[in-house]
Amino acid sequence: MIAILAPVLLCLGLEPPLESLGRFDRRILPEASGIVRSRRHPGIFWVHNDSGNAPLLFAIRRDGSIVASFRIAVPNVDWEDIAADDEGHLYLGDTGNNGGRLPLRVIYQIDEPDPARPAVEALKPTSASFYGFPPGGRFDAEGIFHDAGSHSVIVATKRFDGKEAVLNAIPFRPAAPLLRPAMPRRLGTLPGFVEPVTGTSLNADGTLLAACSESVTRIYRRDRDGGWELLSTVRYPERPVEGITWDGDDLILVSEGQGVDRLAAATWRASPGSGKP
Repeated sequence: MIAILAPVLLCLGLEPPLESLGRFDRRILPEASGIVRSRRHPGIFWVHNDSGNAPLLFAIRRDGSIVASFRIAVPNVDWEDIAADDEGHLYLGDTGNNGGRLPLRVIYQIDEPDPARPAVEALKPTSASFYGFPPGGRFDAEGIFHDAGSHSVIVATKRFDGKEAVLNAIPFRPAAPLLRPAMPRRLGTLPGFVEPVTGTSLNADGTLLAACSESVTRIYRRDRDGGWELLSTVRYPERPVEGITWDGDDLILVSEGQGVDRLAAATWRASPGSGKP
């Protein structure tokens, strides 16, 4: 479908919203599920596979080429997304919960490795925050981002009921241990995001939030009350988009079994509902 629609858009004088930057080696990254831009190593992005794959973290370039890989000393039960902070940490979200079968989920904090220095042993998390659910309130989640202001990792619910995605805070200062898991703290919803969320990303200064699904990406601006105001909605032909991250003002997306795409700042700023950040 994508290969068919792209030439049609070009014939109509319209640029496809997503620009292909490169393809993954599907033997190594068959199910790319999350991506975050490194804040310490220029040109590096961190990606990982979904459940059913080895617990590996990959450093890649924007063209999808692999620079290095690191084994993580925790199982890949259902890794769904990855986030970063300004203090040299990555946050690996084992947050998938298909059908609400799991009573506990966890987010791991890892010291960001140096892609130029291969690790001899598996990387151990420096911290982990577990969370449970209220009775009848289990949810699946595929998007996370770190919010420095609240010392939390924010988890976006993946909904299939046509209702807006909910944002929930999971504490990290202190983190919630396995034997005393946290209850997610509801922060509000993402206005207009009624599709199943597959990835989220907060920009470097914490003012803009991007959320993606298989057919749409929306960009939000933080309002005075700490909620999120919709700026832009960008639709594209349906594809298995699983992760999103800011790269300056551009957005970089990864699709399961495919590769890396760019959503240019000029494109999302010109889309309906957009405003000047």
